[in-house]
Amino acid sequence: MDVRGAVYCMAVGVVGAQLMPPAPAWLAAVTGLAAGGALGLGWMGRSGDRALGGAGRALLGVALTTAAGAVAAWRLAAVLAPVLPPDHVAAGTLPRGATIAGRVAALPVARGTRTFIVVDVEEEGGVPARGRVRLAVRGRPSKVRSGDTVRVTTTLRRPRGFANPGGFDVAGHLARRGVHVIAAAWEPALVVRRSRPPRSPGDRLERWRGRLVRAIARAVPGAEGAVLRALVIGDQSAIPAALRDAFARAGVVHVLSVSGLHVALVGGASWVLLRWLLARSTWLLLRVDVRALAAVASLGPVTGYAALAGLESATVRSALMAAAGVAALLAGRRLGPLRALALAAIALGLAVPGSPREIAFQLSFASVLAIALATTRWSGSGDGWRARIRAGLVVSAAALVGTAPLTALHFGQVAPMALAANPLVVPLCGGPVVGLGLVGAALEPVLPAVAAAAWRVAGVALRPTLAVVETLAAVPGAAVGVPAPSPAALTTLAVLLGALVAPPGCGRRAALAVAAALLVALAAHDVRARWAPERLRLTILDVGQGDAAVAELPNGRVLVVDAGGFPGGDFDPGAAIVAPFLRTRSIARIDALVMTHAHPDHFGGLAALLASPGAAELWWSGHAGRGVAWAALETAIARSGVRLRRLRAGRPLPALAGHGRVLHPPAGWPGGRANDDSVVLRLRLGRVAFLLTGDVEARAERAMLARGARLRADVVKVPHHGSRTSSTPGLVAATGAAVAVIPVGAENRYGHPAPDVTARWRAAGACVLRTDACGAVTLETDGRSLAVTSVRGCGCPEVSTPRP
Repeated sequence: MDVRGAVYCMAVGVVGAQLMPPAPAWLAAVTGLAAGGALGLGWMGRSGDRALGGAGRALLGVALTTAAGAVAAWRLAAVLAPVLPPDHVAAGTLPRGATIAGRVAALPVARGTRTFIVVDVEEEGGVPARGRVRLAVRGRPSKVRSGDTVRVTTTLRRPRGFANPGGFDVAGHLARRGVHVIAAAWEPALVVRRSRPPRSPGDRLERWRGRLVRAIARAVPGAEGAVLRALVIGDQSAIPAALRDAFARAGVVHVLSVSGLHVALVGGASWVLLRWLLARSTWLLLRVDVRALAAVASLGPVTGYAALAGLESATVRSALMAAAGVAALLAGRRLGPLRALALAAIALGLAVPGSPREIAFQLSFASVLAIALATTRWSGSGDGWRARIRAGLVVSAAALVGTAPLTALHFGQVAPMALAANPLVVPLCGGPVVGLGLVGAALEPVLPAVAAAAWRVAGVALRPTLAVVETLAAVPGAAVGVPAPSPAALTTLAVLLGALVAPPGCGRRAALAVAAALLVALAAHDVRARWAPERLRLTILDVGQGDAAVAELPNGRVLVVDAGGFPGGDFDPGAAIVAPFLRTRSIARIDALVMTHAHPDHFGGLAALLASPGAAELWWSGHAGRGVAWAALETAIARSGVRLRRLRAGRPLPALAGHGRVLHPPAGWPGGRANDDSVVLRLRLGRVAFLLTGDVEARAERAMLARGARLRADVVKVPHHGSRTSSTPGLVAATGAAVAVIPVGAENRYGHPAPDVTARWRAAGACVLRTDACGAVTLETDGRSLAVTSVRGCGCPEVSTPRP
């Protein structure tokens, strides 16, 4: 095995280990010891007995991969589950009220109606403390800058996201940035700036970045300025959502990241200038290689620019590849792009544990890897315009194919339009726009007026680019919605794509055949699992203090019952939670969206689902809501053209095909209180029944009991988040439930669920599961037995066969 092979094995080990679920420390240690032993055996097989040479090299490769993976896993475990000192803000009981003071670690970031400030804590309650806290402030604290010391009285909490299949790991994302505690302030005035201590180099860089954000916004207002800030310094916070979606649909969202093009421009310009300056010295010309010295010196501006752009994965990857290239130049060695990419992956994965889990890392490395492999295999030779066109098409196709599995996984779509968009958009953004933007950034500290003029010209040059992007994004089929691939499918796709670009021989045909067969088998398995006859599956999602559930009926039809919501907030659980879950289940069509009642914690996410092409009908009780959120939902309903169906108890619903019925509200129900207007559904297969109760309270529960409604159910979605106003003894007794699931937000201000309500369900024999503790709960039946699982491992082992 040569050095190149060793580098590739180590890169696979580092990245692969950090993509897998965290392993216990003892397992990493054992794996490392085993890898060390295998490494020795492999080396002996390589250098000693020639008969074992091939086996020795193979064993050596496995050992290197395993050893690198063990080190990477150990590094990741230290980040995700660190041993914290006693004075750390994450130590002790959380949540807790506290007054903290500390230093602002980075430029505050504005997202929607909130501003996020990362604070390195120096004291808590007047006592020295340490640790990093992410503070969410409602509004814009205008005077707070990086390096300031601030004080705020707040409540410290542990980070927690929403535990759902296909969901985003918020806690892990923050832990990889050293944040183990979060807090909030309801208004900017609560964040008190205490002082501005002497500035460190990092503070000066962050302040320069903040100054550039404001200066570009003044020079180039509107969408052009927002995109220019993204292109120059990586600040994407001001890009309108519709424009960002257009870039994604056109398959060119990658141009909004600071990556190889930017680093190449900075490094190339620095090298040319430094070489010219160094060549002015005859003494240097006679004693050193000025070209190599300029290359080394150019890494300073490259590193500074990477820090200025926020040290995002694509930027750091490009800077590391540049550094590897310079090192190879000094050593007199040739370094190909694949080896430079592998070295960058090893360095970034070990220096920033967990970075391979970031979407930006995956997309950046996958695109460069695909481009490098494809251009090596198919770009051909020649310098004419035909060769350049062929190379451009190969690069565009390679980037699309290489990143398609990842965009399917993370965003649920693939953009074929990228084949046409990349050759048009990248040149338009490349030279004129990025070049002028970087010139303006370099001149801003000394010639701000000239910098503003350069940015204005860049803004004018951006207009045709944005017009092209919006035009291409509007073409039907520009982006195609696809289900999220499983880890097994992703691995098989990687093998298949690797085999496609591999040179002939080396088992290429066998690898292609095996990978293709595996893909067919996986697709058949997914189709069978999705359309399995005589299975009823209900998933009650974790959407915080709200309700959302997905029912997959035996006839293949799908109901989405509520979609969560946060009154007064800008987080959309329909787009961020429900839609990703549907992709994990390969659900492209929703047969009915069911709004149980007109409260925003139930209907807040429906608008995003109405905008998807798969929504067929909207079922509701007919009792309207009020307020800004309700008006927004009415607008979304009108735009979608979805068919409205008003539900009433006893009326048949053909879509349910005999597998469910409406129990409430009955015809003539007077309404009045939105909770008691909730639609109550009973779904059934064979002997097993699920009861979805919305937020009904005592009045509606008594009405159903008085009408003799069929309330017996093996699984009950507990009404109104376990409030004392619901779950009356009569309802609990009538259901005879074996499992009671309570959708509830962690540490909610309402005190849900009420302890006496939880005790009542348990006393009746029900296994009680809460979404704040268990995450999403999935209940599946074949009509005879019941399987209960949850994301966080809660379960009901005593529940196997429903009660007669």
